[in-house]
Amino acid sequence: MAQVGLDSQVGRDSQVELPTQGELAALAQSVVANPRVGSTPGHLIRRCQQIAVAIFLDEFKSTSLTPVQFAALSTIAAKPGLDQSALVNLIAVDRSTIGAILRGLEQRGLVSRVTPQHNQRVKQLFIQPAGEDLLRATPVACQRTDERILSPLSTRERAMFMCLLARVVDGNNEFSRAPVRPPRAIGGADG
Repeated sequence: MAQVGLDSQVGRDSQVELPTQGELAALAQSVVANPRVGSTPGHLIRRCQQIAVAIFLDEFKSTSLTPVQFAALSTIAAKPGLDQSALVNLIAVDRSTIGAILRGLEQRGLVSRVTPQHNQRVKQLFIQPAGEDLLRATPVACQRTDERILSPLSTRERAMFMCLLARVVDGNNEFSRAPVRPPRAIGGADG
């Protein structure tokens, strides 16, 4: 393993052991049958996302929420009155799918969509009491989900992984089909 310094939240002078190319190749062979595919960041990120969703669904099975529904519900709770467009920008979801997500949450009585008198083209989003109750029941599931996803890593590696993952996501945000966009005044109560 090679020692390198990492300038991040982990610590400016932290020495981190990074795997050699040979160790990475061996790891890729243990993860997938095709090391050429298994050693690419895109493939490993896709596999990590599959694993994260599976763990989330297991931990949240009593809520029947998907990760995207949970993100929408949590954001609506934090920013009552924001509109659908603002929600799309905040949680990085395709505009074409947000309607179905909100319809499902609305049918379950978790959120409501309200058309304000001053702008008939906009739907403002509000959490309902059932949605608040559901969110109050999820902190343990959130913690268990995070713990299970990161369980192969040490405490120090977890901090480093989250820092580096956030950097990759932020640095490539513009390439996403649904990039995160900062809140704007037109988004209702999110500004």
